Amino acid sequence: MKIYSNKPPENQGPNRSVQSTQKSSGADERDIKVNQAKNAGPADTVDISGKSREVADLMAAVNQLPDVREAKVQQIKQSVEAGTYTVDPAKVAQKMISEIL
Repeated sequence: MKIYSNKPPENQGPNRSVQSTQKSSGADERDIKVNQAKNAGPADTVDISGKSREVADLMAAVNQLPDVREAKVQQIKQSVEAGTYTVDPAKVAQKMISEIL
């Protein structure tokens, strides 16, 4: 059985160049749509409330603080070395209990 057709198989013959042209024109259409979207009008905007700005400013200030309070560490270190550092067992127990609950 023989099948005769005047149409070449896909991606072969003279239609091949037409298909590649169609692909590039599709890209051009996308570029046009992107440009139209860009020029369509004002973009969405975000307005941060005063409270949010205040929180952001406070967070920036906190982030600038040192992680370790050197003066406090030195004070406790000197107390330990001198033998004058005392711990209130009731306060320690209370903190432990509050952390568990």
